[in-house]
Amino acid sequence: MRIVSSKELSTYKILPFDLYNELNQKILGAGEVLTPGKLIMLKNYPKMFTEEFSAESTKGEKNSSSRATLKKLAGFSYDTLDISDFETVTNRDNILKSDVQIKIKYYFKRTHDLFTLGYYEEGLLKLNSLVSIIISDVFKQLIKSKKGSQVRFLGEYEICHPLNVAIISGLIAKKLEYPNTTVEQVIMAGLLHDIGKVAIKLSDGSSSLLTVNEDEVLEHTTLGYDLIKNKLHLAEEIATAALEHHENNDGSGYPQGFSNDTISEFAQIINVANYYDNLAYNRTANPVSTNREALRAMLEIGTKRFSARMLYTFVHMFNYDDSKEFNDMIL
Repeated sequence: MRIVSSKELSTYKILPFDLYNELNQKILGAGEVLTPGKLIMLKNYPKMFTEEFSAESTKGEKNSSSRATLKKLAGFSYDTLDISDFETVTNRDNILKSDVQIKIKYYFKRTHDLFTLGYYEEGLLKLNSLVSIIISDVFKQLIKSKKGSQVRFLGEYEICHPLNVAIISGLIAKKLEYPNTTVEQVIMAGLLHDIGKVAIKLSDGSSSLLTVNEDEVLEHTTLGYDLIKNKLHLAEEIATAALEHHENNDGSGYPQGFSNDTISEFAQIINVANYYDNLAYNRTANPVSTNREALRAMLEIGTKRFSARMLYTFVHMFNYDDSKEFNDMIL
């Protein structure tokens, strides 16, 4: 048995395991929707547990329970996803319609749950579908935009940040006229750039997800590289992007202190997109409130941190008239 905290439960929309009280009585079953009311109810329990296949369980029971849980968690597709039970905010200025924003966010949230629970193969299948959706549907709309605020997802950082980094990185790759297959790899690298955080456990035993700042969990880069290479078996370029996306152009980054062209191109792109989105979420030392202020802040940092090619490609994608407050775009 493992203790489950209220904080961990608040990161799930769908409960990924059976939940028990101190008397070993089931409170909720795997697959149930965690509504705000249920989360409030669960706070009344002093301790909650999930059964993590105890030594007394037979191998057959383990496999059966695991298959049942996986079926509940992975039994969704983008076309049939029901978003009616997913409460979230949207970006009123985004070129994508609100229901599309919600659907993509919910799809990614449920996919991320699969990775958090160690269902890597199933999570990767979902991510591959999401990359195709971004290429075939999302880019058709976003490519028309000249404003950074119009391409960002707003709301839950752990959901929106990987999506924003992936989409912005993909747009940079298209601007650089990379082949379509390479653009797809860049998008996948963006979606997975912080995946190492799912392997980091906080003091209460829960996964760190993406709610902590990158510099508080420096090892997420090396953990991400290992997961992408050895669990997901993806291309070296995608794994290296996770490893190097905090390397800076002047050699001041981590984990290896690489500089200039020793940093992989994918990582150079993601470094720009990652910092921009963190600026917009006020998760850097440079507080900004509009896209124009974010662009100015990045130009002031310049090539100390960013590849000149990637930075100016990104900056030239958007215009400086984009001065609406980020908070005013939340719907």
